[in-house]
Amino acid sequence: MTSAPETGTERPAASSDDWRYSRDRVLLYVRALDLPPFRGLDLAVESLKSAGPASASEAMKKLRELLAENGLDRGIRDGEGRHLASVPPLNRGVMVAAPLERAPWKSAFARFLRRWRRNLFGPWERNGHA
Repeated sequence: MTSAPETGTERPAASSDDWRYSRDRVLLYVRALDLPPFRGLDLAVESLKSAGPASASEAMKKLRELLAENGLDRGIRDGEGRHLASVPPLNRGVMVAAPLERAPWKSAFARFLRRWRRNLFGPWERNGHA
């Protein structure tokens, strides 16, 4: 059951998923900015009206333009006012492959025997007996 927006224009049912995705993305962004409630919602509605349901990226682009025009593009900040990055920094490096074990059943059997001996006789001291 799809309802028409207040502008009176009918939206096709095929774009209802696009519309929801755009709406959710814009509202989550506005929520993360911690703006005054009605001010953030007004900007979200204005960006969605101008961009339409066709593209979430267009709605986000328009929202960023509106935030910049109103001087509200502060980014996401923590409680102390420091800017929070949206992703952690990437640390690129080389991964060296570990040598493959040719007969894994042998080491698995040896681990089983050590565990069995430890459970049966208790821990074993290297410098003497327990």
